[in-house]
Amino acid sequence: MGSYPEILVRPLHGEPFRIPVDKSIVTIGRSKRNDLVLADQWLSRYHAEVRVETGGFYVHDLDSRNGTLVNGERIARKVPIQNGDVITLGDQTLTFVQELSGSVIISESPSELDMEETVVVPTEQLLAASYGQEETWDNLQASNSAKSSKAANMERPERSDGSERRQPPEDPERIAKQNRILTALSQANRALISDRPIDELMDFILELAFRVVKAERGFLMLTTKDSFDVKAIRYDSDDSDCTEDITFSRSIAEKVITEKVSILTRNAMTDPRFHSHDSIVAVGIRSAMCAPLWDNKNVTGLIYVDSRIHENIFNKDDLSLLSSLANVAAIKIENAQLMKQKHEKERMEHELDQARKLQEELLPSRGPDLNGWDITGTNTPCYTVGGDYFDFLSRPGGKLAFALGDVSGKGAKAAMMMMVLRATVHSAAERQTDVSSIMSQTSRVLYHNSEEQSYATFFFGDLDPVSGELKYVNAGHIPPILCREPSSEVVRLETGGTVLGLFEETAFEVGETSLDPGDVLVVFTDGLSETWGENDEEFGEERLSALIKQHKALPAETLMEKLQEEVDQYSLGEHPTDDRTIVVVKRV
Repeated sequence: MGSYPEILVRPLHGEPFRIPVDKSIVTIGRSKRNDLVLADQWLSRYHAEVRVETGGFYVHDLDSRNGTLVNGERIARKVPIQNGDVITLGDQTLTFVQELSGSVIISESPSELDMEETVVVPTEQLLAASYGQEETWDNLQASNSAKSSKAANMERPERSDGSERRQPPEDPERIAKQNRILTALSQANRALISDRPIDELMDFILELAFRVVKAERGFLMLTTKDSFDVKAIRYDSDDSDCTEDITFSRSIAEKVITEKVSILTRNAMTDPRFHSHDSIVAVGIRSAMCAPLWDNKNVTGLIYVDSRIHENIFNKDDLSLLSSLANVAAIKIENAQLMKQKHEKERMEHELDQARKLQEELLPSRGPDLNGWDITGTNTPCYTVGGDYFDFLSRPGGKLAFALGDVSGKGAKAAMMMMVLRATVHSAAERQTDVSSIMSQTSRVLYHNSEEQSYATFFFGDLDPVSGELKYVNAGHIPPILCREPSSEVVRLETGGTVLGLFEETAFEVGETSLDPGDVLVVFTDGLSETWGENDEEFGEERLSALIKQHKALPAETLMEKLQEEVDQYSLGEHPTDDRTIVVVKRV
């Protein structure tokens, strides 16, 4: 609940949502430049506006192609709007929500309940009475002797003279009370059976509470880890000032929630527990009730209502009604929250799956076909998407560039930065001929387009396939392993500079080497070398170097698969804790 009016949007597809009217003009249309963007073919790019003007709020139609309707009537230019007005644009339905209400103030003042004017009943007993498991509300405190007496009377069906004993007639008032409770609960069950967004559900539950008991003010709040979260406030607008605050004692809230009790006070003005800071006395509240949102297992919050009308002092049946409604509502809220979590999980899984497919499309599916060379690469993210990147790029003069990077972090954020990195490398490689300039430009773009302290380690190689000459920059990355033939000498390619994106201006030194026939170069991320084994020991770069020397005669693809297989076996098949990426460049 915010302090601004809101626009409730019910899209054709997906969950309803709200946007606050928190500035003087809120624009609506198809263009992404609008404050509220609606993907609807019947809308104009800039279709309408909600404006804050002297005297209230207005909807302006911006000469849209198909017009704007307010409460079913097409508007010529602009009309004032108020709470509950429905705005129709194309196939989209919006509702203007302006809840002029005060707030709930949780008082810290401790005090004791005045038991002469207050009833405190375990909610479980109230529900038993409401659902007919107890004969009447009053029987909750009936003595065992009274029940025994009733049972004894039932065992004597005949009088002493032999005539049939006539059973006492049912109490009409008692029957009427039970019917009222059952009718209200039936209505509540029917009303709550439909799916509603969780925020809308809270408002609706409080509206139902006002239907079943004649309250003037009320609120619904949920418990959080350390406090209370007010989800809905309601006033009977005919009798109450809709801007006054409702002060409520924390000690009562904690009693209701921790002890699972419902509380009724017949005259709140005489109950010190209810009128902390004299707020209830000041506004003349005569009767108040509070019931826990209890789903038969856990208490997730409470409902509070009050009234200042002398003729509408709440009674025990009202407390039963409110407690029963709170029970039904708590179950519905729990189901709605579970459903919301399910939908959110499904949405995130769908978005991650789409991101994974996009990332797979951006990474090479196979190595380049280059005469005299055997080149390949692979990426295995530890999550659905990851921050490792490798690529092959054609360069001027028939050269081939190969790149591999490792973005800080994991998951979706790292994947997004990886896409920025890829686009920047491609752009710089097309514009710059010098390897150092490519890296400086890439680092500068990353610096301006990433979060503070985000960075990427990176290796960029520029290969002349004819001569075998390789110019490279190592930007803070693990030095790749170059294994020579036939000596099996291992050379680490370290020349370069610091990581990309951490500083705005960075200079890089260019390293030079060459690859002769039989030489193999392996570029990799730390997800490979830092894989842990059963003895809490990393796989390590030395073990990786030994494997490359041992199997350097294998084709590039086979060598890459062998390295992956050995690392998997070393980790005993455990799921990777970091992305694993490898590029193998072999001259044949």
